[in-house]
Amino acid sequence: MKLCLRLLFCVSVVVWAPAAAHADEAPPPTTSEASRLKSEGDDAMQRLDYVQALALYDRAYSLEQNPALLYNRGRALQALGRFPDAQDALEAFDAQAPEELKARVPKLRELLAEVRAKVSVLSLEANVSGARVLVNSRLVGTTPLGAPLRLNAGLAGLEVTAEGHHPFKQKVELTGGGRVSLSVVLHSKSTSGVLEVRSPVAGARVWVDGRRIGSVPAQTIVEAGSHEVVVRREGYEDATTRAVVRVGGTSRLDVPLREPPGITSRWWFWTGVGAVVLGGTALTVALLTEREPESGSIPPGQVSGPLVRF
Repeated sequence: MKLCLRLLFCVSVVVWAPAAAHADEAPPPTTSEASRLKSEGDDAMQRLDYVQALALYDRAYSLEQNPALLYNRGRALQALGRFPDAQDALEAFDAQAPEELKARVPKLRELLAEVRAKVSVLSLEANVSGARVLVNSRLVGTTPLGAPLRLNAGLAGLEVTAEGHHPFKQKVELTGGGRVSLSVVLHSKSTSGVLEVRSPVAGARVWVDGRRIGSVPAQTIVEAGSHEVVVRREGYEDATTRAVVRVGGTSRLDVPLREPPGITSRWWFWTGVGAVVLGGTALTVALLTEREPESGSIPPGQVSGPLVRF
């Protein structure tokens, strides 16, 4: 990967050069400084110091908005794993750079497609304004969000918090190149509490008031009061119980699961076995008991011995 980035970055080194000055006049100070900063950024990229390279490219671009620097910034951001920002920089380069400059960047279309595939869009709504939205512990905005969030694709930890409310926490799979929509309900601590359900049977699934909340140990926020809890696991009998949740508190519920009784302990098994045994005995007797000789066409007209019917 590091070698690949070095080879690809070599393109960025040759696609940019400051505008040539007339022989009889000195270049503007900003252009000279931008050129120096860009050169230092190139050196940092070769050292794989992407943070320093990005800082130098940003300073150079603030002095001279040369489209080639957008490409360099995009590659540095890509190397840092900041794919939404890398997409912005590379798309800006694609939009602003002249065709002769873009022609010197190999496989620009493929590069853009690769970066876009690592970006996901999250549309989030919440019932509380001013709630803080954090993704992987990083603050990304407050509700209501002005626009959908563009984030790195993959499994992410989402947290929404607001004063006086229980925090909302959930793992979200952000689809690469796609969009995820989520509606968050924050519960007031003055009217609700936390219900935590555990079980010694690993992998058991939990339903609260008919809504599946996950696998044990599972936690959810519900209004204060009594709630139905169902715990299920394949190979075990379902367990149904009730939990009382207090306002502002955490109620913990441990639910054991019982294995179903063996087949020999069920009444219908022994009833069926009795019928089979009796029937089998009668059949055996019928097959092995000798009968009186029967008349036939074979002389002397009788066949002796037990009659076996197939």
